[in-house]
Amino acid sequence: MNTKLSAVSDKRMDLTCSACGHKFSYKIADLILTTSDDITAHEVRQRAVCRGCGVGGHNTYRLV
Repeated sequence: MNTKLSAVSDKRMDLTCSACGHKFSYKIADLILTTSDDITAHEVRQRAVCRGCGVGGHNTYRLV
């Protein structure tokens, strides 16, 4: 999915670590502030690091 964050700024991104199952969530508006509104949800997923086990980019996500 190549959804730009700016197109879904009122939603949140729920991620689940595929390595340990830890679940975490970010408000899209907060992600835009720390990255850019030009970045895609897939790029954020690839950069995300699990706080549970430290694995990066090995997760699934959904926009809600």
